[in-house]
Amino acid sequence: MANSEQRAENEKIEAFERFENLRSQDILNKKTHSSKNGTSLPLSYAQPFSEIIYKFLVKHPDFYDKLADDFGEIDYNVASQTFGEDKKYIFYPILKDRKVTSLWYGKLNEDRSWVDFYLVHDASSSTQRMIGEFQNYYSKKALSRGEPDPPVKEIPEIVITPPSTNPPINDPLPNTGGGGTYTPPYTGDMSGGPIMHGGGTGASTTQDPCNKMKAQSNNQDFKDNVKALDKDDVLKKNEETGVAAAYGPKTSYEPLANTANDNLKFPPGNKYFGYIHTHLDSKDGVVKIFSPADVSTFLTSCVKNAKDKGTMTDAYGMVITSQGNYILKYSGNGNFAITDNQFKNWQNWYVNEYSNLKEDELSNPNMIEKIFSQFLKEQVNISGLELYKSDKITGNTSKLEYDGKDNPVKTTPCP
Repeated sequence: MANSEQRAENEKIEAFERFENLRSQDILNKKTHSSKNGTSLPLSYAQPFSEIIYKFLVKHPDFYDKLADDFGEIDYNVASQTFGEDKKYIFYPILKDRKVTSLWYGKLNEDRSWVDFYLVHDASSSTQRMIGEFQNYYSKKALSRGEPDPPVKEIPEIVITPPSTNPPINDPLPNTGGGGTYTPPYTGDMSGGPIMHGGGTGASTTQDPCNKMKAQSNNQDFKDNVKALDKDDVLKKNEETGVAAAYGPKTSYEPLANTANDNLKFPPGNKYFGYIHTHLDSKDGVVKIFSPADVSTFLTSCVKNAKDKGTMTDAYGMVITSQGNYILKYSGNGNFAITDNQFKNWQNWYVNEYSNLKEDELSNPNMIEKIFSQFLKEQVNISGLELYKSDKITGNTSKLEYDGKDNPVKTTPCP
């Protein structure tokens, strides 16, 4: 598992690796070519960026239609010059009714393992100037709505005046039922990075877990599955119960198998991006919050599958207990690995801390939450891993964070 995670962490994005391998080392060292007016420009990365955008649009026609209807189409066959030395930056125009309305901004990291895309549409002078420079290119063209065509081999390069600072990131899409407003970054088919995946609940690429959970709590299928598990007779069973959330035209919920020692197991396949399961009242000493194994399963199965099939912000783990319902979410970049020794250390710390609690302390949610939030912060220590508590009546969520041994857990309600 650790080796697999390490390979994924170090893997280059295929489109960029292929592009750079085609260039001889001396050209790459210079990183320049000549434009029509003789000026020296960075080597254009328009083709691999376009490949990624194209794959994304083909894979997610619902997102393509939503973007086209509300904002216009990304023309990934036209691009700005490439900016940057180690990191690479590029802009694409977004058009509606033959007008450039906004910009699609791509950013590639130094080791070619991560791409972010941002929507830029603010009223600043630099953004409006860039839009105008793209518009000049289209001034004599007539464009019509159609299905996305594969990127061409030779992509016209429009020389624009770049912004003096990083362009602003805007979130103009209305709530679409799949996680709130559109708040990039996202990426296409590649190693690393969140991408949009509707999962049957709408098209969204939100990076905000609160928006994701708000939309989820309004989804009837999700509510029905939570309601079916959050019952006294279920919590008093002799074995844990749970379901796994799977990608599809519509999100499906499939039963988790209960194996030896009351361990739940995912069904075969890599389409599962979330789980909902119980911790029981019928057994003594049960900790009414996630176990280390729950955390590991969330990271190595749910986040990994969401990274491959959808967006990592889709991923969630949920535990239902009589003392409270809790949710794990992830908003990091996917660059983590869990070794056997790490997991053993998690397990030892967790068992030691909770086994020292008296019976009344073990039944105190505040005590349980404080120890677990400390566990996540100091032992697991994976950036972007977050703990939330879900209200049993409303489904509203609050973020829980460890705030030191002398302070209660910091609670931040989701807006």
